[in-house]
Amino acid sequence: MKTRHLVAAAAGSAVVLGAAGCSTPEPALGGTTATVSIDGNDTGGAHAVRCRQTGWSWYIETPEKEHGFTAILATGGGVTAKAVEFRGFGGFTGSYWADNVGNAEVTGADGSFTITGTADGSFDDKPSGEVAAKFRIQADC
Repeated sequence: MKTRHLVAAAAGSAVVLGAAGCSTPEPALGGTTATVSIDGNDTGGAHAVRCRQTGWSWYIETPEKEHGFTAILATGGGVTAKAVEFRGFGGFTGSYWADNVGNAEVTGADGSFTITGTADGSFDDKPSGEVAAKFRIQADC
């Protein structure tokens, strides 16, 4: 009886370990990164980003939600920027929204994109001083 329970426990452990071995881990820092500058100032080298494609849209975002950024690109019929949001990233909080706030252009394809433009917002050291900050994001997804 004990042998049957031991075999069942070992088999259950093998299934759990096998499932864990088949899951896809988060890529290492060298896998999906982005370099970002705001108003010509580097924001600290290569930042880890998560990239995903849903239909014709690419989403590029930092894992850190409080101090990070999110960029949304459309790839149907050419690559265009739909939105970029900075949240206290590099000391800047601001947004670009296609045909509404700021401007942006995108070059690249197949997960390697360069987004340049301006976002309306403010710097952390002058939160009441609205600015149109120039930005550049080079993402390698």
